[in-house]
Amino acid sequence: MLLEEMRKIWSWKKCLCLLAFGVLYFLLFIRPYVSIYEGSYHQAADIAASIAHKYGDFISPAEYERMKADAPKKGVSEIDRMIGENALFQSYGFHTFQEFNNAEESLTREEDTALWMEIYDVFSAKEVSEEFTRSIERNVYDMYLDTYQSEAQSGADATSYYENLDEEQRKRVVSRNEREVFGVLPPLVIGDNFEVLQFWAAFVIISVVFLVLPYMVQENRNRMTMLQYSSRKGRNYYLYQLTACLLSAFILIAAEFLFYMLTAKLNRVIDFWNAPAASFASGYIGWFPWSLGTMSMMNVLFCAMTAVGAGLILFAVTRYCRNYITAIAWALPLVILAGCYGAFLAYHFMEITRWKYLVPAAAVLVLGTGILTVGLQFISERRRNIG
Repeated sequence: MLLEEMRKIWSWKKCLCLLAFGVLYFLLFIRPYVSIYEGSYHQAADIAASIAHKYGDFISPAEYERMKADAPKKGVSEIDRMIGENALFQSYGFHTFQEFNNAEESLTREEDTALWMEIYDVFSAKEVSEEFTRSIERNVYDMYLDTYQSEAQSGADATSYYENLDEEQRKRVVSRNEREVFGVLPPLVIGDNFEVLQFWAAFVIISVVFLVLPYMVQENRNRMTMLQYSSRKGRNYYLYQLTACLLSAFILIAAEFLFYMLTAKLNRVIDFWNAPAASFASGYIGWFPWSLGTMSMMNVLFCAMTAVGAGLILFAVTRYCRNYITAIAWALPLVILAGCYGAFLAYHFMEITRWKYLVPAAAVLVLGTGILTVGLQFISERRRNIG
């Protein structure tokens, strides 16, 4: 009977709808933060990986001095000379390729295209690519050298990322500055990982709601719940339905977790899995001394707890819903919960600017509410059966 309930939940129509929704959701919200193709993101990650390989996963003050001595020298390239003598570049105040590259986002598309055409009129694509790579390397090294100095060499409780910290937050900064701060972690990697996780978390909760809602409505329309009062075998029908929904939610979350791990691989999160999340360049300090990988897994775990709790709550409140409008009205607060969880809890997960136990408390509250609601409903149903 359990397998039959599972087949009802995983109908091919529902699977196709869920897949279509997932693809659309990915393209709209997650795809902008997944670096599939080679570019400056992967170049910066490669440079960070080479720094960690050359100077160690944790950069000591002595290694920092060596790193500073080995940093790419700025110098003046042929492209720099051309830009310094070009009237169009001069009108924008650009004297080097690095200045142009750093300020490119402030230009309109037409201005940007016109300046690039000036460069390509003189230099080949290969020469421009090599200069672009050198510019990125200089920028990355400059960023690491500057942030190391401000975060790791400015005092036991120093951080430039946060202001007006209370006593407990400052103690956490002191603890972080003992070792974690010396780790190597590109800010782009942890930043895009947070972006992916916030949208992934919202999707996980919404998808569990989408999985449970039509199943419960259809069961009630078919009066399947009446089996519970018509036969001895039917007395366990509530548990069959509940177990089928729980197993389906676990399967769905597991599949979505594999998808997250794929994005983590593409975004180079796996390459820095053991790097401290609160390293000198990450721009983030959490309440606990977790690595990037541990922090990501804890984020996934609490999201899964919230999703299961939301599914249990929906299972209980739609127990007797026979039309989709009523069921959707009951589900709407859970959809809002999904958006709020992603935006406020999964994003910058466990950061010291928030209450230390906010995320665990929220996850336990939702899951506990779901378990309590279903448990009370089950007891009520059992008494009703006996009567």
